[in-house]
Amino acid sequence: MFFIIGSDGKVQQVGTVEAPCPGCGRRGTFALCKCYEYIHLFFIPVFRYHVRYIATCPGCASVYEVEKEAGKAVEKGQLTALPSSALTLLRGNSGGGGVCPRCGAANPQGSVFCNQCGGRL
Repeated sequence: MFFIIGSDGKVQQVGTVEAPCPGCGRRGTFALCKCYEYIHLFFIPVFRYHVRYIATCPGCASVYEVEKEAGKAVEKGQLTALPSSALTLLRGNSGGGGVCPRCGAANPQGSVFCNQCGGRL
């Protein structure tokens, strides 16, 4: 059977943005991704819904949701820096030290390698 209507999800990187991380306190260049789901007709996207912007801290690997208006402005190139108030923690470090991207263990601030698994932070 052949379906002509369906739905799917997509994540695409839309740019980078400077921001202070509320989790580790470092200022860095966050990778900004746009996540959305869409309905397609014959594999052609017709309607997008549930659009969110996600930023990842390069220092502690914490994942933040970015306010929709700020995410759109970064995507259009109108904004290059975000205040920490525009970030809402989704996963990761909520205070002090870095979180290992491999095992998720908390590490003291300034660590280069994870104290738990030895992976590079």
